[in-house]
This record gives sequence, C-alpha cells and structure tokens, in this order.
Amino acid sequence: MTTPKSNQENVNDMLCNATPLIQAKVGGVATIFSGIKWKTVSFIIPTVPEPSHRPRLCGYRVYVPGAAKHQSFFNKFVRPKLNALFIDTPCKIKIDIFCPTPKSFTKTQHILAEMGIIRPWVNTGDVDNYEKAVMDMLQPNEKRGHVGIMSNDCLVIESNTSKYYSRNPRYEVTLTYLDKIPDSIASVLRLKN
Repeated sequence: MTTPKSNQENVNDMLCNATPLIQAKVGGVATIFSGIKWKTVSFIIPTVPEPSHRPRLCGYRVYVPGAAKHQSFFNKFVRPKLNALFIDTPCKIKIDIFCPTPKSFTKTQHILAEMGIIRPWVNTGDVDNYEKAVMDMLQPNEKRGHVGIMSNDCLVIESNTSKYYSRNPRYEVTLTYLDKIPDSIASVLRLKN
C-alpha cells in the first residue's frame, strides 16, 4: 500500500495540469480569501455541563432529551449578551468544559483540579457529547422559539474541546468566524451570502 499524497502535493499536481485561466482564477480567489477578516467572540454559558443524550424516537418525532431545556437556558441568559450575533459563515470553535469537582476529592486534589492538573476522564461523559450539547444550544430551533447564534453547526470547520474540573461549573466558548464573504468569490466557494 502506498502512502496517500498530501493536500499540498495534490494542489501542486492539479495546478501544473490546469490551464492558465484556472491558475489565475485560483490565485485570485486565494488572494481575496486570505484578505477576509476573522472575528472572534467569547462567552460563558454559566450552567453545569451535561453531555448531550442520544436522540430518541417518540412516535414519528425524533428528539434529544434535555436539548430544549439547554436551548431555553442559552436563549434566556446568554444570547441577550451577544448583541444579536448570528453566524452564517465558516467558523472555528473552542469549548472549555468545566465539570463540577467531585466532592470526594481531598483538599490537595481540589487544588490540583482547579489548576488543571487533575482532569476529568473517568465517568464524566464523552467530550464529543459535551460538544454536541453546546452546538445544540447555539443553533436555532424554531419549533421551540429558540433563535440561536449560528445558522447550522455544519459551518464549524475546526473545533477544539477540553475538559477541566472547577468549583464553578460552566462552558467557556470562543467562536472565530469569517466576516462577510465577498460576492465575487461566494459562488466559487459554494457559500450562500
């Protein structure tokens, strides 16, 4: 079995075989795209983190237990502080999950946990399920009157999620998103403006 080529090797091959018109178009789009500004917003979701549950089927309806409660909390206590933010461009997300420090910890363990040396990894929930809980809070759910701040989590092109313990359980979220995509390249990037 041969090792697959890297993306850069593929790009080099494709550009060598492309017409001058395509080479110019790729160069133009790449230049415009690299000039688009990224914006960043950080916020805290002050609730005890809970991993998202598996979807359930009830009759003909699929639902996620607890999702509506989390969305309502976000809509009521966090979204109003974000100045009508609504993201509909590609974005990156960083989520720091601060799980409650176990009461069984000794004083030494409590301090080490607060320092980030002792981290949750046993019986605290899978990191992807915590991430899903946050993503569900950020998206609209018109059926429940939830507006959200991101049109769809398919816009996330990069994610970084970490779990910690804390005396103050919460989620800390940082979203970095592309500013407005110029109309001149939106169709080439297959994005809706």
